[in-house]
Amino acid sequence: METETNVTSENQTQSFLAIQDYLSIGYVFLLVLGVFHETIYYKYLDVNILEYSSILDVLISPIALIFGNLFLLLTVLFVILVGYGYFKLIPKYYKWLGTKKKYQEGKYKLKLEKFKAMQKNKNGPLLIISIYVFVLFIGLGVGRGYKTKDKIDNREYKMSHRMTFNDGEEKKIKMLGKNSLYVFYVTEGDQEISIAPIDGNIQLIQKLKKK
Repeated sequence: METETNVTSENQTQSFLAIQDYLSIGYVFLLVLGVFHETIYYKYLDVNILEYSSILDVLISPIALIFGNLFLLLTVLFVILVGYGYFKLIPKYYKWLGTKKKYQEGKYKLKLEKFKAMQKNKNGPLLIISIYVFVLFIGLGVGRGYKTKDKIDNREYKMSHRMTFNDGEEKKIKMLGKNSLYVFYVTEGDQEISIAPIDGNIQLIQKLKKK
């Protein structure tokens, strides 16, 4: 009885550690995604964002990125569901292929067996979903960066915020991004990107109402 209890306890511990491992790996993956996305986006604006970021900014970048953008959050959830659905449906597809005569012998049978063996890998769905999400983040970084740069070059952006400095000066700006240390913006009619430190410099940032 004691042996069974010890085995159960050991299995629970291993399961807990496995969950911890997945959560740790998942966060590191999100961290890499956040850094890649931000680096690509700001690269289009000729800004090396890592030079203007604190360790805290880097650590919270994936969380801030996902939960700060509803569209991105919904898209990530959609991609995860698609990836999960793919791994639910693909075994049925392989089973259907197995009924075809050419997949019952020769090289086609070997190929089908390899595919089936891959499906038995419990990390397979996670790998596919990770690839989907990675491609999504990189694509969004490129898309955001290119679109923002194009609007700046053609002066097609609209003012989004009013920024008040400690000396009382006010500016209407198009905010391109912000972290705990700096604000990245352009002023009306300007094509040059400005970078303003927040601490000891900026008193207030107000979001303008959309007309």
